[in-house]
Amino acid sequence: MPRHVAIFGAGIAGLTAAHELIRRGYRVSVYELNDSAGGFFRSERREQDNLPSEYSWHGFGPWYHNTFDLLKQIPFDANSSLYDRVLSRPMEYAVVPNTLGEDFDTADFFDKRRAFRMSKSDKLALVWGVLKVSSANNRTKERYALANAAAYWQPRMSKSGHSTWKAVFGPWIGSDWPYASLHHVGVFFARNIRSGPTHEHGADEDGPAWKHESMGGWSLLRAPSNEWWFDRLVAYLEQAGVEFHWESPLEELHYDGDTVTGAVVAQDTAVQADIYVLSSTPFAAAEILAKTPALANDEQLRKLPALIQDGPHTQVSFRIAFDESMSWPRERTAIALADSEFNITLYANEQSWPARIDLGDNVESLWTCTACVASMPGLIYGKPLRNCTKEEFVEEVLAQIFASEGLDFMIRKANNGRGLRDFRILKAEVWHEWTFSPNGIEPAQPKWVTTTNTQPHRPDQATSIPNLVLAGAHTKTEADIWSIEGAVESGRRAVKVYEPDVVLSRQHKPLLLRTLARLDDGLYALGLPHVLYMIGASVASALALIATRVLR
Repeated sequence: MPRHVAIFGAGIAGLTAAHELIRRGYRVSVYELNDSAGGFFRSERREQDNLPSEYSWHGFGPWYHNTFDLLKQIPFDANSSLYDRVLSRPMEYAVVPNTLGEDFDTADFFDKRRAFRMSKSDKLALVWGVLKVSSANNRTKERYALANAAAYWQPRMSKSGHSTWKAVFGPWIGSDWPYASLHHVGVFFARNIRSGPTHEHGADEDGPAWKHESMGGWSLLRAPSNEWWFDRLVAYLEQAGVEFHWESPLEELHYDGDTVTGAVVAQDTAVQADIYVLSSTPFAAAEILAKTPALANDEQLRKLPALIQDGPHTQVSFRIAFDESMSWPRERTAIALADSEFNITLYANEQSWPARIDLGDNVESLWTCTACVASMPGLIYGKPLRNCTKEEFVEEVLAQIFASEGLDFMIRKANNGRGLRDFRILKAEVWHEWTFSPNGIEPAQPKWVTTTNTQPHRPDQATSIPNLVLAGAHTKTEADIWSIEGAVESGRRAVKVYEPDVVLSRQHKPLLLRTLARLDDGLYALGLPHVLYMIGASVASALALIATRVLR
């Protein structure tokens, strides 16, 4: 009989683990809290108006090597894989300020030199910070991971340059600027600059063959995530023999001091397996740990309480539906409202979704938006996002969007003089899992992201308990950032504990930076300054010596 594996959580990590296990002959059962797969990446349609809704919109970077490899292995239909069909061509990100300077043109929104409002010294400080992270290893993981990125750059940049720079942390990195670390910001931008192997895509209805490569932008899904990704993946896994149990969250693990002997899910249903994969959120995993304190004897599991010390990440997804379509200055234009109090980012889905994808009843343009910062006071009520009622939140985000002279200018340029207020809003919808109350906003499932307090506490996938492994983007990965790529990699690493033949795609780092990082590890161990400072000091000393000899 094949060994039986119970996976708790049908998010990206759990589904990846299920795929790797079933193809190796295991019997696999997946237990999920929700009634559908996808975790924080899932989508749903509202019954009352068929409007597609989701937790947030997500991109696929050129360094998502494990993710793309997984998508190639899952069929979309009889003739193509998910990789062939579900990914859009890269979007073009526009950094849009509220007020515009003289002679500002639409192209300037996409010109990072002007849109970022940075001086030459600002750009030098930006590059230097990213380079410091990229040319270190232990130093950046142990020191720079504890330093707030926005605080690091604030004294090194002009006010306008710093304001714009930190405004892209939430939309791009997914961790809002009050919490994002220097390490994770540096890693993220370095990955996009030098991402490694190129990912080639064939010709499709949108044009000729194209490549996803370094500095090449981010792709989006070409339809709601469950309709084109997760539902197809679940159907494929079920056909292969995976059993799914919906609305069956893990309640308890039974542990005899050596191994996990069983589990209990919803309605006191007992689960027996040979191997257990805990791929739920770290908040849910910490609750299981609290119910069985003996599990804290394991070095990895006892990291969980410290890992979640910053609490859930509040990043609220909402949609704005219009009853007529509108044009954009470039194909697949994504917007970061650089001066919005809630750090709003938005994208009109119809730019990358085929015409056959229903946007909802009477909807011709559907913006999916995210408010990325929850701790800053809003424009109207002076309240941070986390303290708004639902009505106040909707009023706030609409006011902040309409306050952007830059966004209105962009829309007028692309729509023959018609501005944002000339398009009628049908409805504004907030992802249904957010509960608004006088005590603050709360999610049905708390979301974890990397912050300045998480790096030392991220657990490995392998535990000291021989039949229990962890999976999820909160565990240690080479991706090192809370991301789709981190989730896929973690699922593969969890299975690799038992099956060494599991193939992992490595993150790329140029030889020069790898060499500098190894040198810096030695300097860091001796308590000496960063390798770049040491090189700079050596060069300065050499130049001084040469100058002295020349002047003699």
